[in-house]
Amino acid sequence: MNAVPPTPDNPRGLASDEVLRLRSRDGPNLLPAAPRRGLLQMAWEVMTQPMILLLLVTAGLYGLLGNREDAALLMLSALLVGGLAIYQAHRTERVLHALKDLSAPRCTVIRDGQALRVASAELVCGDRLVIDEGDRLAADARLVEGGTVQVDESQLTGESLPVPKHPGGEGSESSLSAGSLVVQGDGVAVVTATGARTTLGRLGHSLQQLHRRPSRLEAELKQLVRRVAIMALLICLVSSSLHAWRTGSWSEGLLIGLTLAMSLIPEEFAVVWTVMLAIGAWRLARQGVLTREPQAIEALGTVSVLCVDKTGTLTRNEMALVALHDGQAPVDVNGHAPGERAAALLAGAMRASLPHGIEPMDRAIFRAAGGPPPADGRFTPGPRLGVGPGRPWVTHWWRDSEAGGATVWLKGAPEALLAQCSGDPALLARLAECTRNWSSEGMRVLAVVCGRADQAPADGSLPAGLALAPLGLLGFQDPLRADVPAAVAACRAAGMRVVMITGDAPLTARAIALQAGLQAAAPEVLTGVALAGMSDAELRQQLASVQVFARVDPAQKLRIVQALQQRGEVVAMTGDGVNDAPALRAADIGVAMGQRGTDVAREAAALVLLNDDFASLVQAVRAGRRIFANLHQALGYLFAVHVPIVGVSLLPVLMGGPVLLLPMHVVALELIIDPACSLVFEAEPASADSMRVPPRAASARLFTLRAALRSLAVGGLSFLGVLLVQALGHRVGWSDEGLRLASLASIVAGNLLMLAWFRGRHPRGAPGNTALQVLIAGIGLGWAALLALPALARVFGLPPDLPWQWALLPAAAALWCTAQLAWRRTWRT
Repeated sequence: MNAVPPTPDNPRGLASDEVLRLRSRDGPNLLPAAPRRGLLQMAWEVMTQPMILLLLVTAGLYGLLGNREDAALLMLSALLVGGLAIYQAHRTERVLHALKDLSAPRCTVIRDGQALRVASAELVCGDRLVIDEGDRLAADARLVEGGTVQVDESQLTGESLPVPKHPGGEGSESSLSAGSLVVQGDGVAVVTATGARTTLGRLGHSLQQLHRRPSRLEAELKQLVRRVAIMALLICLVSSSLHAWRTGSWSEGLLIGLTLAMSLIPEEFAVVWTVMLAIGAWRLARQGVLTREPQAIEALGTVSVLCVDKTGTLTRNEMALVALHDGQAPVDVNGHAPGERAAALLAGAMRASLPHGIEPMDRAIFRAAGGPPPADGRFTPGPRLGVGPGRPWVTHWWRDSEAGGATVWLKGAPEALLAQCSGDPALLARLAECTRNWSSEGMRVLAVVCGRADQAPADGSLPAGLALAPLGLLGFQDPLRADVPAAVAACRAAGMRVVMITGDAPLTARAIALQAGLQAAAPEVLTGVALAGMSDAELRQQLASVQVFARVDPAQKLRIVQALQQRGEVVAMTGDGVNDAPALRAADIGVAMGQRGTDVAREAAALVLLNDDFASLVQAVRAGRRIFANLHQALGYLFAVHVPIVGVSLLPVLMGGPVLLLPMHVVALELIIDPACSLVFEAEPASADSMRVPPRAASARLFTLRAALRSLAVGGLSFLGVLLVQALGHRVGWSDEGLRLASLASIVAGNLLMLAWFRGRHPRGAPGNTALQVLIAGIGLGWAALLALPALARVFGLPPDLPWQWALLPAAAALWCTAQLAWRRTWRT
């Protein structure tokens, strides 16, 4: 049993050595999960694929015909092809597992007196867990600090109504269960059970995986595979029967049919799709972008509008309190002895903030004040109410043991709070003017006000008629990220608009927008109040020119996203709060903040910015365009590369003569095609103009009829080269083995030429493709082995005494690799 009693009297939390001892005793905070696919399971899935089964059937047929040597080699080839497929499957599984680890929830704990952001798996009993709206609890705990917290326990009980929890309550009144969702309020809880010993673990529940629906491009690819498979089956049946009827050899006809089937089965389509998306998601994770849904990678290249928040996305989210106004005049923040009014302002700001919270402005307030005030026994915390729709302020009630009753301190948007204050009009006017001045300088401005009542309402709301008095203003500076202007310029060059949606003041939003370069001139700002009075048609019209929205609540974010989509835009939108979840789901690509985002926002999003960095989102768009372009090129290559193989296989059927392509040849060619279509094209760098062209249409097909015809034409040219070589061989009187060698050599050469064609041209100094260099080197070594080992040549049905001219192919491949490596080294230095 790992449960421990809560320790609310230990505000510093557990010590590091105690954490290590408890984790060693209880293990990680993980629920039983479905086991990963093992090597045996992967091997079974691979070895039962059509390509491997065809190889095994062909080997059996050779064995029945008495050709044991060929049968044994085909069996070995099946193991070799299967081994390559198992390696790729294992690599993909590792990538996906690594991404799953990255996407594991995180939480904030107090240890050694410091607030730390840790993975939920690292929680131990006794940890002081900071909870906030939108958090998904990862362990059982007991609420010990804060106000009333509303918790959704539907995952455990099926009850959809939120359940209130109170610090210090008896039994279930203060207990929090793993898997529950905090829908309102915040506070501190002490972990009482972890892992399988939580309520969720005892009931046998586990984390449910999202069952994603096949994306449009994935469905299109599956339809393409079905069509090619049906066409391949018909060609194999007709060709096998025709050859057997013409020659009277049904065994040879069956071998030709099996060879054609191996050359036509489109198993590479699934390989290229899986490998590109998995490794593409891994590459994005290395750039600070976690992909939760593969559809997001496809759609990244279609995004035409990026809707982003200001704080933490365009700015550093490193708030510093740089200015105070006590109602009379500005106050030097760095002054050693603030006046009485300034001291009251700072004290009130701390009463409305959480001393161990993760909110940047709360931290800035306590840093400026030198830490939380010492407990004097007079004030005890009461109900607390966070920011909500139509309520852009934080409310915190405190019970007053000396004067009786309760005092409330509020911290939030100046225009909203000052409008509710009564008192000296001149004082309110000075504060309003200071708010405008500071906001125009790019500061984040908060007002602090207070009031008194006989008792604090249980829900933390403000009683009707409550008199509020202003204490002053706080001015925060959150500088723009250094790489944002360049990222915004890259978006503009790529045909994408950047729309800033913030809850900050209009003047502050305009100042940051100018610094970021959202528009050349002073940008027009549309406020949430003005937006509320617009019809949908008027909003769509305004969206043609407005790129900055200020004082916008989460519900209005959803309306903006939907209005943009109605204009035909493909929208990516960032969000971090509970109320952002509907807009994140509605956007074509929802993007959650990894550091300051809530668990609900991350669950609703397709991408997670691990560093809350706008530049990484732009890099994700670039990567999405690269992945789609490489996928398109790989499919074109796949179509083209099979044309000469099928053509050579059909030559003896249509024109008579010796069988030029044996099953062993098809296996050797597949060992070239599989890495080329998956690893080589996946590693291709983005084209130089990938971010200088407009986004592709959302309805753009992965592989159009025009693209298919172009691929067939390229493959046809390669097959024409094979025919010319065959004609030359017939003219000079080559043997059947010589003709077979010539067909294999010309197909390999044509394969390399088609690979170069579909890769396209890259600018000088572009990064090289290591996978391509390894592939070409492997081809050269394989060909050299055929030349140097007569026994191996006989296995492939090739003449054992090859003329020296045939060594030109591996020599050319070696020279190509050497030139490429030298080119890369020259331009890198």
